[in-house]
Amino acid sequence: MTIKQIAEIAGVSASTVSRIINSPDNSFASKEVRDRVWAVIREYEYVPNQNAKSLKQANAAKHKRNSIVCVLGRVKNISENPFFEQITRAVEQHSLSVEVVVSNILTSNYDSSFLDDKGNFGNAIVIGRINESQIKAIEQRYKNVVYVGRNPLDTAFDQVICDGREATEKAMTLLLKNGHKHIAYFGETTNEVRFQAYAEAMKKISARQEQLCAINVPHTVEGGYSAAEQLLKKWKTLPTAVFCASDSIAIAAMRRFRESRIKIPEDLSVIGMDNIELSAYVSPMLTTVEMPAVEMGTIAVNILLDRINKGHKLPVKIILPSKLIERESVWPQGYIDKGSYI
Repeated sequence: MTIKQIAEIAGVSASTVSRIINSPDNSFASKEVRDRVWAVIREYEYVPNQNAKSLKQANAAKHKRNSIVCVLGRVKNISENPFFEQITRAVEQHSLSVEVVVSNILTSNYDSSFLDDKGNFGNAIVIGRINESQIKAIEQRYKNVVYVGRNPLDTAFDQVICDGREATEKAMTLLLKNGHKHIAYFGETTNEVRFQAYAEAMKKISARQEQLCAINVPHTVEGGYSAAEQLLKKWKTLPTAVFCASDSIAIAAMRRFRESRIKIPEDLSVIGMDNIELSAYVSPMLTTVEMPAVEMGTIAVNILLDRINKGHKLPVKIILPSKLIERESVWPQGYIDKGSYI
């Protein structure tokens, strides 16, 4: 399989395939085209080095050793979570550069085949939090595993973490510094470090935890729109700010607030998490906490290969830093300006 053949199957030019493979931030071409190209790459198990491919085909043991399965936690499909998608694309891109095949992308919550992948390769990168039963199933199924996420797991897996708790503390510190004391939370609440960090920050303001304005929704655009809808229906007095556990939640919530003529940030400040590509293009531009998705995916591949090649035996945990990205969606509480984003 060559780049030219991939292009023919995907219905694009060879240069488009090459640029998609080598795009450092997964931004070249439309999402639909990118998805189509990567689907062909996985289906035909393309590797850029033809000598490496011939050796792989001639040697089943090497084929097994140099193949990776990505297992997504908490989502039905990769397009549901832009942050997971960015990590997965980084895994695929870096795998190609080191002549490794990403054979499949599976969803642990909705696809039982994550326990019985077609190749039985035994090497997996798990992206996103999974529960105890899923951890046990993956331990039984895969020999070498790296977990990538924001919530550290109590497991012997190698892990690449950008701490969601620390990132939330940065978001909450910004809101508190801007005078916000009535802050809502949109996102998952069960075993979720972002919610725990939010609750701890609010406790410093008031010991009355029953007054928390927390709405439990999935970290999706549907969840964000629903959370804003619930807030508008159930709370007579709006908070002055909302911390959203993902940018997808924040962007959808902002849309729902605008539909009710609530101005962002004049009436309500909103902050997200992840710094997905769209966050810089909505109006107002979303203030968020950046998670280094590309680095997380790249490092996960390196750690997995080191594990496969017996470079280490003890569990490795790499902690990567988050970064506050201040844009336009957070203002000081009570600040008045003549501008409007409606």
